[in-house]
Amino acid sequence: MFQGADTPKQRLQRSVKHGLLLLAQLCLIMGVYAAGCALASVLPITLPGNILGMVLLLVLLGTHILKTKYISEACDYLIDNMSVFFIPAGVAIMGCFSMLEAAAAKFAFVCIATTVIVFLATSYTVLFVSWIMAKLGKDTALAPAVEAENAAKAQAGSTDSNSKHAEGASKHHPHTPGTGIISPIAGKEA
Repeated sequence: MFQGADTPKQRLQRSVKHGLLLLAQLCLIMGVYAAGCALASVLPITLPGNILGMVLLLVLLGTHILKTKYISEACDYLIDNMSVFFIPAGVAIMGCFSMLEAAAAKFAFVCIATTVIVFLATSYTVLFVSWIMAKLGKDTALAPAVEAENAAKAQAGSTDSNSKHAEGASKHHPHTPGTGIISPIAGKEA
């Protein structure tokens, strides 16, 4: 047996340790959910406890009271297995299919339309946030495009004799000269 090979006992220990870490993180998330439900029960207005729990989790993460490393494994696990959570909803819809049968075309249209709307809203939100982060100097996929845009603005203001050459060079991505790759900023070449 070569050095570095895991024995069955080491693999078992690692699996148990990972499982306990996952369980602890899930308990922490459930604790925030329970706090949201408790908060909802004492508020004078009616708000769902799960929504308050998510807002509470957002506040805790945003203020760095709760660090992402304390819940990241559980969140990754939940996201990886998200499709399992849709099974009860799908079964419930199939149980009510006789009620939906008369309006199947309308139901299908609403499903397709809302999917497209959510897709577009998510895409443009990601592009907008990436653009803002690139403007602030954060490292994103849009950073080269924003740098090229800023360089073009700076060179446009100068009266250098080589300005036409510089403007032509700034239209292309610095790592792929002359390719004309379109950046996510609408209509601009990277």
